[in-house]
Amino acid sequence: MSNLKSISLFAFRFFLILGCGYGLLKEMGLFDGRFSLKHLVYYTILSNLVIFLAYSYLLIRYLLSRKRFGHFEWRDFSPNVMSGLMLMIVVTGLIYNFILAPTLPNSSPYSLTNLSNFLVHTYTPVMVFIDWLLLSRHRDPKQLHPLTWVVIPLVYWVFTILYASFKIPVNSQGGYYPYFFINADKYGWPQVFKNVGLLLIVFLVLGYLLKGLSYLLYDKKFNEKNKR
Repeated sequence: MSNLKSISLFAFRFFLILGCGYGLLKEMGLFDGRFSLKHLVYYTILSNLVIFLAYSYLLIRYLLSRKRFGHFEWRDFSPNVMSGLMLMIVVTGLIYNFILAPTLPNSSPYSLTNLSNFLVHTYTPVMVFIDWLLLSRHRDPKQLHPLTWVVIPLVYWVFTILYASFKIPVNSQGGYYPYFFINADKYGWPQVFKNVGLLLIVFLVLGYLLKGLSYLLYDKKFNEKNKR
């Protein structure tokens, strides 16, 4: 990677982390005295936190690479992990912007007119998608395994069940579940299983669509060069 491309990638990822980090801290109430770990129950917060930590790690590893290799060098996670991270945060953006946001008035603290909401629901997903689409090297699409990405919503669902079992209210209405469609107390387990099953199917379909897109972006020359 040329110095110009390397510096451009550093700048892009720096602003990605900056926007994501500020949005997270703002959403979790750190700036207005309402900070609570209960915010970590929400998929939006957790997915943004994972992105913040993952990309911060990549940025720090890049800065330390000069000491180890004698020059700055990007070493991302495997293509499967990078794609899984991208899908995780893109789902956050899609659900909010196409399902939740249209139902919210501009006066709502959860609308896109709120800066922190924009950062965690739109800015970060778009930036990560651009990073994956235009800035990351696309190696052999056979390295991408969408079935493994389905673990993400499954793990999150199990986490919410465990949290609800402690009967700690997650919102001002006293509910124990962060989202209505996984509220087993209100809708019953059969309906929740159906809702989660549908979510897993959507996640899987999106995963295979991304794998198909990766075939179009596949840098065959780069892959062959690395094998030598």
